[in-house]
Amino acid sequence: MSTSPFHRASPCLFGRLPLQVAVAAALSTATCAIHAEGDSGPSATTLDVVEVTVSTATRTERLMSDVPIRTEVLRREDIALRAALDFSQAAELINGLRVESNCQNCNTSEAQLLGLGGAYNQILFDGTPLLSTLGGVYGLEQIPAAFINTLEVVKGGGSALYGAGAVAGVINLIPEYPRDDGGFVQAGIDVQDGEPLYSAEARRDFVSADGRGGISLLGQAARNDAIDFNDDSYSEITEKQQQVFGVLGSYALNDNTSLRADYQFTREKRRGGNRLDQPEWLANIAEALETDYHRGGVRWDQIVDDDFDFGIGYSFAYIERDSFYGGLGDVVTDPADPNYDPDELDPNLAGSAASVSFNQYGRTLNPLHYIDSQFNLRRGAHALAFGVQYKRESVKDSNRNARGDTLATTAEDTFSNLGVYLQDEWTISDAADLVLGARLDKNSALEDPIFSPRIALAFQASEGLKLRAGLSTGFRAPEVFSEDLHVDTLGAEPVRIRNANDLVEERAVTGMVNLDWRSDPANPVWMLDLTASLTDLRDSFVLSEIREDADGGLFQVRENSAGSRVAGLEANLGWQPTDGLRLTAGLAWYQSQFDEAQVVFDDTESGGELVIATRDYLKTPEWSGLAQATWAPSDAWDAYVGLKYTGSMYVLNNSTASLNRTPEFWVADIGATRHFHDSDGKGFDLSFGIRNALDERQRDLETGAGRDSDYVYGPRFARTYYARLRYAF
Repeated sequence: MSTSPFHRASPCLFGRLPLQVAVAAALSTATCAIHAEGDSGPSATTLDVVEVTVSTATRTERLMSDVPIRTEVLRREDIALRAALDFSQAAELINGLRVESNCQNCNTSEAQLLGLGGAYNQILFDGTPLLSTLGGVYGLEQIPAAFINTLEVVKGGGSALYGAGAVAGVINLIPEYPRDDGGFVQAGIDVQDGEPLYSAEARRDFVSADGRGGISLLGQAARNDAIDFNDDSYSEITEKQQQVFGVLGSYALNDNTSLRADYQFTREKRRGGNRLDQPEWLANIAEALETDYHRGGVRWDQIVDDDFDFGIGYSFAYIERDSFYGGLGDVVTDPADPNYDPDELDPNLAGSAASVSFNQYGRTLNPLHYIDSQFNLRRGAHALAFGVQYKRESVKDSNRNARGDTLATTAEDTFSNLGVYLQDEWTISDAADLVLGARLDKNSALEDPIFSPRIALAFQASEGLKLRAGLSTGFRAPEVFSEDLHVDTLGAEPVRIRNANDLVEERAVTGMVNLDWRSDPANPVWMLDLTASLTDLRDSFVLSEIREDADGGLFQVRENSAGSRVAGLEANLGWQPTDGLRLTAGLAWYQSQFDEAQVVFDDTESGGELVIATRDYLKTPEWSGLAQATWAPSDAWDAYVGLKYTGSMYVLNNSTASLNRTPEFWVADIGATRHFHDSDGKGFDLSFGIRNALDERQRDLETGAGRDSDYVYGPRFARTYYARLRYAF
């Protein structure tokens, strides 16, 4: 089958997909209306369709219900129903996939998967790496929901096909290439703590008269002012302006040859801290960034004959970022205050606070190039996929002053990875499929190549019961990491990360077993999905306690630990008694612990006596869960009620020198969409609702100039009222 978007099955062509895929992971349920003459618009409660697609799990075309490796699917209808603005909001609709905030000043976030942090998973755009080293810091919020048609998640088994960075799995954002002339415009407002966030989106699709080619133009703009939750004059939500423009295009030269390309440009300005009306160096604390982010790619797919086809692609990312981390500290800036000292605000006076903060600017350049090839060969019961992948990335980070003068180069590195892979999907019988895969990677940061095997077995025990088991391996090389380029602040002192001189790669082995049951495959009403996993990491990367160098600068060292282990269980239940009502619930348990206790705080070198060590991963709850009910009482209405649970976790507060256990959080969302469509689906949609209706969030936020910006956890946003008006044409 062709991999061209013009030869894939229409997502609404085959009717209802088995419930197993529709609710593969609680709220990862995505939906598609089955349009008929006279329908007023899309429904968010009809179950997923049977779609032939290139599976993220195997990189081969399969019916989603036949994929031998567990794949969780989220489709655009659920994203639209929940009025998600970007990828970070959409990702929270999948059980076991958490988005955690990491900075009180600048709101960085990461997607935790399989009980592991964001550095252990790989985010793909149409099957190729989306985020570079620097892009991984803020990239989750820089991917508009308008660019996502389908989101597929494969936990634990991506390394054989995608290489380093896919230890915990892969998250593939699949766009919708143009199929029909038309488009939409949308405007919205989100009000949080009385402060509005304004957003606008638009898409225009053009398709050629012969149906072989098409191009889509997409855009999104959003802006909001800073929000101070605890009235200490320091922001918890950054002020932000963001503009995104994108192009998607595809063309089928003939029935066997197709091309597709995409380009996305993001410009973002964000700033947090205090004194937002002043230059950053005159704030007590400021974290500010101006980012230009270019990414794109092109791919050629070719069918040679019924047994052989291939695809070759190139993608790139390029980031230019100007940044500021730091500030004056607890210096008095109010001239009316009796402790005010104007000399502290003089950048030309040696030893003044301003003379330090004036030099805390930075500029980072981060280009990435990626070449991917895949060749598919079918021989009887075997479907072979093999190819070569090459990634090359450079990072140059320099320290500057407020005038833009370069003071020093803080990081300059180029690293590459050449990988080859081979995978065999073997149909042993009508009931059993075996996947055997392996890849070999030569990373420029390592002396020897890394061999990563993979095996997975799927067995259809009965018409409604499918069993899956798999074992995969992966690694992380000691390169420049995304968190290295986000500088935490303790007070107004930047805290940087350094790699230990003897840092070696981190190796991982993950085993998973899965039970997937549907009450009636032809007309499912009930679904149960159970998964158990165990990930063993050797030479796990850990960050040391905060240390002070000879010049007084603060830093942490990335070192190898003896290892760590993450054990996990996920359970998902779905019930659809009618076409208009769907209920899903999911619970995830992950115990993430180091083999030996790791020191996370130590003040003995500065004369103190306190040492804090723990085996537990920080900011990683053992328990989390999701539940959702969606209801379509008529073609004109869709509604939902959602609940997200985040269990207690350990978080370190460097300011108070304490390891704290957080409370539990129950985040409730409710919303509805009213459709005003004509018979061909054109017309208006009005969406409205409340996120975090109970206003569940962190209550012990750090205050003042001496706050530890890393001491932030739990729900990222307060109670938020939203409304969207969308016109489709």
